[in-house]
Amino acid sequence: MDKNNFEAFTNLPALKKNAIQVCGQEFIDSLTKKGIYAKDSDFWEKVNNKLNIPDDAYESKQAREQAEKEQLLLEKKVKEQSEKQRLLANKKEIRSKNRKDWKITVFELPESETFGKNFIAECTKEPDLIKTTWFCKNQEEAYSRACNLADEFEVQQESLRIFMEHYAVMKDLYLMIIYLSSGDQHNSYLNNNRENYKENFTGVSCWNGFDFAIINALVAEGLLELSTTKKSMVMNKKGMKAAREVLQKINIDGVDRLLEQREYHEEYINYKSQLDIMEEQEEEE
Repeated sequence: MDKNNFEAFTNLPALKKNAIQVCGQEFIDSLTKKGIYAKDSDFWEKVNNKLNIPDDAYESKQAREQAEKEQLLLEKKVKEQSEKQRLLANKKEIRSKNRKDWKITVFELPESETFGKNFIAECTKEPDLIKTTWFCKNQEEAYSRACNLADEFEVQQESLRIFMEHYAVMKDLYLMIIYLSSGDQHNSYLNNNRENYKENFTGVSCWNGFDFAIINALVAEGLLELSTTKKSMVMNKKGMKAAREVLQKINIDGVDRLLEQREYHEEYINYKSQLDIMEEQEEEE
């Protein structure tokens, strides 16, 4: 480490001749007479002390170099962003064509020292959907990429439509299954005796072996909460309420009995603990 500090401070390799250059022949000879040579760590420790080199010279240099590198990258990014804005502000339409429900428009950009000669294309769809390509080397490439953007968007929308149809059916089924296959969960940091069950009740939990797409959608609606590993989950009071409402509407033998066994959940769901009140206040703020 002392060698690294010497090199960082002096910008010279850690060699005896360089130590002589900055410390003087007399000082180095005094170390040699004591049997301290350049191959020894003591040698560079004493040289550093002679030159008042800080113990963190190497780390400080690395930090400075990293900061300078990041600053250069930031300046380059800002310059490129400014140049992109200039080019886009001065684009010239050279081609437009209707394709299915989309309008594909190709633009020519001004010459740029940074990016050279480029073209872009926009694909637009009523009422206000716009997709824009990245810089392309010619107008054919720009048009082709715009077509791909439009096609990819349509595929994504169709996949989303199919999923939402699936989710509309599976949501209620998942809520029922998860609710009925879960066990009560209580906050372990609060007193866990019988009279405090409402106070420390947080929901019902079970292992997660379900379709992640459906589970993620339920989480997004605030009906479930996943563990950090996503291996287990908790149906909170909001989810439990929704699940019980679904179960009360269906006509399946035995459902009424199962709901009666968990009738106390109605009281738990409607009860607001101090933690619930604090969370509501935080959301309002």
